[in-house]
Amino acid sequence: MKKPQKKSRPAQARGKRPSSSDRRVGRPGPAMNFRVAFDALWRKLFTSPVHLDSALSQAPPSVKSSLAPISRLLLQRPSSLAHFLRFQLSEDEPWFLDAETLAEWPTAREMAKRLLQSFERNKNFNDEGFPVETDFPPNMIEEWKREFGKKTCDDLVNVLGSPAPLALRASRQKGRDEVLSALNDSKELPIRGRISKIAPYGFTFDEYAPVLSHPMFKTGAYEIQDEGSQMMALFALWPEEFAPMTRKVPGHCREWPKEKEVPKAPGTWTVVDACAGAGGKTLALADAMFGRGQVFAYDVSVKKLESLRQRATRANLSNIKAVALPEGTEETVIKKFKETADRVLVDAPCSGWGVLRRNPDQKWRQDPDSYDRLEALQARLLDLYSSLVKSGGFLTYGVCTFRTAETTNQVKTFLSRHPEFESVGGGYFGPGPSDGFFFHAFRKK
Repeated sequence: MKKPQKKSRPAQARGKRPSSSDRRVGRPGPAMNFRVAFDALWRKLFTSPVHLDSALSQAPPSVKSSLAPISRLLLQRPSSLAHFLRFQLSEDEPWFLDAETLAEWPTAREMAKRLLQSFERNKNFNDEGFPVETDFPPNMIEEWKREFGKKTCDDLVNVLGSPAPLALRASRQKGRDEVLSALNDSKELPIRGRISKIAPYGFTFDEYAPVLSHPMFKTGAYEIQDEGSQMMALFALWPEEFAPMTRKVPGHCREWPKEKEVPKAPGTWTVVDACAGAGGKTLALADAMFGRGQVFAYDVSVKKLESLRQRATRANLSNIKAVALPEGTEETVIKKFKETADRVLVDAPCSGWGVLRRNPDQKWRQDPDSYDRLEALQARLLDLYSSLVKSGGFLTYGVCTFRTAETTNQVKTFLSRHPEFESVGGGYFGPGPSDGFFFHAFRKK
């Protein structure tokens, strides 16, 4: 009888590097895990309505630290990266490929593989190269040039093709300087934040920092919020004070004067955030009012409003009331509160061109046929919520885009439909260094 062989431990268990045969039959290595995760994420983006952040949240934790920057960069700068990595794209790639073809696009997978190698050598690999026009769909570039000219188009390409900083809003009640100093002095974050030059309560980090796990976040000392989004909330409360911060064309933001103080709101104000979502601007409105008055947050999504309630509790803001408005019931609810609001903010759904650096997958999903539906929805929301504004009160229209049809054209057509309102002013805010926004205020005569 043959004596049984003593089983030896795998090479990995003995502290040795696995052989090629071990790697073939054993557990997949980091590179293989990354390729599988990237394939799944990329396919999901073009075969489902899931957006990049949601897709990344579902990715395996073991590869998320490399998958997030690589997939975001590839979506943001496909053409310039292909040139940098020495890939030759055809005239159809990528903007004339349909969604089905993009879901299986082999060039994306090969570029991701090459980028992983760069990432493993240098964590700051995404600083290589620079954005070019062909990193964006041709229809976007054509419209930017037609509406704003070549120079502004070049600026938009450069800003929207670059990484976005991490922006936060300090609680007005706690004080920005105190919050930022405490964060920087705590030494719990790997990098230091600095005061925003454009948002009175904002501060930024040049790159990702684990701010959500910091003890100060759990006490409501700050929220993650883009500087432009912060400014839209302040503009909605005091449009005459903040209108000079806007510009006639999209571009680099004006700086908030250091010596200028933000006004204080009366404790009797009633404010409505008409399209509140998860409530970033609602929280900014309520905090800017020092927790006084009332801020009503309306939205069709019950789930998002529940998230808002939790965030309001953490921030110790008791002046927020979240109200769900199921589709088809808006007019019934709003009629009850006609002409009762001092301030109304309509942050309407839009094409999202101003936030492409944070949501680069959005430019791959652009459907020009949907623009007409968006414009009609924006006009309907303005008509609907304008009825809430009392005499002498203000209505603010805001979007995170700079398409003329969704910005200045909406202002003109609203005024033609509603002679009871007059323009107070507004314009574009960003992109650069904030995301890109447009806001305009109307006063009810």
